[in-house]
Amino acid sequence: MPQPEFSPKQDSVKVVTYNVNVSGSGAEEVAKYLRKEDADIVYLQETHDQWEEYLCRHLGKLYTHAYFHSSRGAGGIAFLSKYPLKKLKVIEPERGWFPALAASVDTEIGELQLLNVHLRPPLSDEASVTVSAYYQSPEIHQAELAGFLKHMDGDKPLIVSGDFNENTTKAGVQYLLERGFRDALSGFDTKSETWRWKVSPGIAISNRYDHVIYSKALHCTGAKVTHLGASDHEPVTAVLIKAE
Repeated sequence: MPQPEFSPKQDSVKVVTYNVNVSGSGAEEVAKYLRKEDADIVYLQETHDQWEEYLCRHLGKLYTHAYFHSSRGAGGIAFLSKYPLKKLKVIEPERGWFPALAASVDTEIGELQLLNVHLRPPLSDEASVTVSAYYQSPEIHQAELAGFLKHMDGDKPLIVSGDFNENTTKAGVQYLLERGFRDALSGFDTKSETWRWKVSPGIAISNRYDHVIYSKALHCTGAKVTHLGASDHEPVTAVLIKAE
């Protein structure tokens, strides 16, 4: 497995995706992390008005361009960017619960399309844990992603990032990989999990739900999970350059 390069000699774009949790309890730690990580573009999930106010107040000088879309429950979604955000569009899901957020940016490596997703959790319509909901979720994720991609230009570089609520072996991620996309983290780290939930004292479940997935016009020089503990999710970082 190659060593990650987070400061390549070529022009590059650093991306972070982070489900910050709708509770907002880790706001100070999240802001400190994002300031230190100093990514060019940040994809956020589970944001709301309080997250917007706090992050814009504490990170506004670093991220002069931001867009937050509020949605019911945990459906808020946002971009923080050092580049002007163009062609902003909220895309309601054909399946699932939460909207996606699309945009484009002009960067040192050219125009990039951004698609921020928060796919449906493996829960029933009543938001309860059931066996049928667990087994139906991969098919729902695939349908969500297929619907979102209809709104993107297939001829331009695209970075799809966010909380997929599934790991790379499941149908949603596989749907993208089968269409020529690549998963940034798997090229450098195949073990780190990005989500952990305590179900009872001393017992927790975990998985690898958060991904940076990019089209073949791009190449990833480094990717990592940062174990921060400010949310039930951990942030994923990827550095991308133009593919040769």
